[in-house]
Amino acid sequence: MPQLVFHYFGMPFWRAEVSRLALHLGKVDFEDRIIKDRAAWVATGVSPFGQAPLLEVDGKPIAQTGAIARYCGKLSGHYPKDDDFAAAKIDEIIDTATDMTTTMGATMGLESVEEKKAARAKLVAEDGKMTKYFVALEKILKDNGSTGFFVGKTMTVADISMWRLLGWFKGGVLDGLPSDLIDKYALLSKFWNDMDANADIRAYMDAKYPPKK
Repeated sequence: MPQLVFHYFGMPFWRAEVSRLALHLGKVDFEDRIIKDRAAWVATGVSPFGQAPLLEVDGKPIAQTGAIARYCGKLSGHYPKDDDFAAAKIDEIIDTATDMTTTMGATMGLESVEEKKAARAKLVAEDGKMTKYFVALEKILKDNGSTGFFVGKTMTVADISMWRLLGWFKGGVLDGLPSDLIDKYALLSKFWNDMDANADIRAYMDAKYPPKK
């Protein structure tokens, strides 16, 4: 097994957790190196693009969320090695998570809280861009046979990425987004709740990110 060093900040953002959690669930040893000073970390030159997350494999870097997730998923059993169609469908969900992050990220630069709330309300309105993603994700879950997973019958990095991304949306940290924004999508809501209640995932999250008292 290669020596793995994962670089990211000490927060449960999906871009990191999709790989961290896959490795944890697959019982793959890795060093979780927390970035505390971004500028100092970038100055080390360890990342080819100066971006995180970053995975070092025997001292060699892999950048980009999707590339890292696929590699970690193969090591941990959460990404297929011999089913190209399933792999493409998993990539589809990871790329969608990236698109959704970019869409929501566009509201971050708005100056006032009221502007952010208004922009986000528009995104999750009936004809909003984020709503269209939710509708599409609901259909993908249905088309997969309502297995509770986006691809196949077992958990993959697609599920981990989307569960954590939706957790960001539902978590109350984004002004203007209601915590019940996916409740009307039966399969998507059940997917999130089941993933969040998974005993291994819950134990990991409670240990790594204990609730603040």
